[in-house]
Amino acid sequence: MSFITIKSSRIESELLILKSRLESEGINCFLKNEFTTQLMNYIPTFEIELQVATSDLESAKKIMVEVESN
Repeated sequence: MSFITIKSSRIESELLILKSRLESEGINCFLKNEFTTQLMNYIPTFEIELQVATSDLESAKKIMVEVESN
């Protein structure tokens, strides 16, 4: 199964709301680089990436639009 990044940020809390909503809709997702950014937060090039399976991409995009419009 391959994964694709749908959103990235240097601030984890910006992604947690969307991650929670995706999981509540049954979409498996995870935060790539979550712990790297916590350990190396002084390096601004590291970003946390919210990733979903490519098979869930279209559903995730619809939910992302809903969350961002509220």
